[in-house]
Amino acid sequence: MEQTLETTEATTDAVLTATEEVLEEELLVEEISIDGMCGVY
Repeated sequence: MEQTLETTEATTDAVLTATEEVLEEELLVEEISIDGMCGVY
């Protein structure tokens, strides 16, 4: 039973890490798009 719990925790960590990476990429794309629309100051 303990091994299943550890595996679940590891999977959850992996999913959280992947989600954070995707969110960071979306924010970067959003920032670049805004800069492109507004022009460079």
